[in-house]
Amino acid sequence: MASSRGRPRIQETADEIVASVLATAGPRVRTSEFSTRRVAELTGLSQAVVSRAFRRIRAGGVDGGWDGVAGGASATPLQVQRVQVSFPMIRVEFRPVAEELRGAVPRPTAFSRRAAALMAALQVSGARDWPIAGDGSLAQREDEAGAPKDAGSAADVVGEHVGGPAGLDAVWRPGRGTWEDFTGQVASLLDQCLSGDDAVPGDLLQQLAARAGRGLHGVDWRRGGPSASRHHSDSESLAVPEYPAPGRASRWLPHAQLSVTEQIAIALRKEIMNAGYRPGDRITAAPLASRLGLGAGTVRAAMRRLADDGLLASGAGGFSVPQVTGADVIDLYAARLHVGMVLLRGCAVQPRHRLLSARLALGAVEAAAREGIGADVDQADLQFQQELADAAGLDQSARSFHALTLRVRMFISVLQLDYTPAVDRIVHDDRRLMAELLAGRAEDAVRIWRGKLDNAVRHMSALAPEAFDAELWARLSRV
Repeated sequence: MASSRGRPRIQETADEIVASVLATAGPRVRTSEFSTRRVAELTGLSQAVVSRAFRRIRAGGVDGGWDGVAGGASATPLQVQRVQVSFPMIRVEFRPVAEELRGAVPRPTAFSRRAAALMAALQVSGARDWPIAGDGSLAQREDEAGAPKDAGSAADVVGEHVGGPAGLDAVWRPGRGTWEDFTGQVASLLDQCLSGDDAVPGDLLQQLAARAGRGLHGVDWRRGGPSASRHHSDSESLAVPEYPAPGRASRWLPHAQLSVTEQIAIALRKEIMNAGYRPGDRITAAPLASRLGLGAGTVRAAMRRLADDGLLASGAGGFSVPQVTGADVIDLYAARLHVGMVLLRGCAVQPRHRLLSARLALGAVEAAAREGIGADVDQADLQFQQELADAAGLDQSARSFHALTLRVRMFISVLQLDYTPAVDRIVHDDRRLMAELLAGRAEDAVRIWRGKLDNAVRHMSALAPEAFDAELWARLSRV
């Protein structure tokens, strides 16, 4: 975000934090839960700093602009028509509101929040730092494939329109105009919108929230088109990302950037669950390569790395599902217990805003529970745990915890364990854990963490008592 000369760095950081909250709020952004006072409580920032962040985000990253009264200033009021993110391009289209709809009841405060959420999603997308043509990037390859090479003036690009009135389509392409020009035009067009709920619809905000941690890649919302839920799985629509290694995503959003190896590990886990593979069953690279759109050689190389880590078995005949025992899982849970205790003690002394990503991830746990899908709750819970690990400020412990979590995920898939009956307990434990950390009560958080893992092992023992040795867990988890 652009800052004025002499402005303290705290405001720029606050802008980033508040933008992460607004971008992931979805349609709920219009409620009192996202007032400046509540966001200040959530982040630990002062209300004055949060209010200034709201204004700067809504205005496209500069001081001034929106003062809390928004929309309807144009003689021909507008509404958002389409938002499309397809690397290396973002397009935000506006169109005039039909005359018969211009009498909608004004809701300036609700509209202002919705508009700020759209601007926040653009800010946290990372698109400002996309590579420009000429550095071997996708943008360069696009040009080589036949896209126009003449960038033209900034005005030509920012006002670019295809199939719509000039000046009503804001387009961002790296190297063709500035990011500030683009966000400034979007903010200006929002100023001309009708200040009703439908100018920036809830289903658009839901799709942006679900993709906020993924750089908005794949967002393609069109007014009157199918809802996002028709295009994405339950896990995607709930914004439940898998867990990447620490430190590669936005500081304030739940992590979502995945290496090729991690993508393949996730695909393997889903294949094992969906196809009912058992230990020893052979897995070939070709179906995974086709599903992921990757070369077979790339997939085989990643599978070899997974085999080196014990997540696949390998031999002369290729790759197969590893032999996994209940003792292996208890071993991993005990290791995660002890590393997790270290991380929770680190979390408890962090400032409140460092826990923002974990608090957003907790919201994903609660959303998955409301949907009643046990597999999604399991995914969201492990993501929540990884966000806590990353917030602790202990990089080596966080990396160890991440590696253990990847192994747990694969092994639980192999054993075909169902977490649906444990959903209520998972949500209850996660809420209590977060409350203790926010209060700085490290040892109470550790106690809840131990109980949480105890409950998980008991659940697994109840599902397969012959496979899980309760005495082994008691020995390994002793502190």
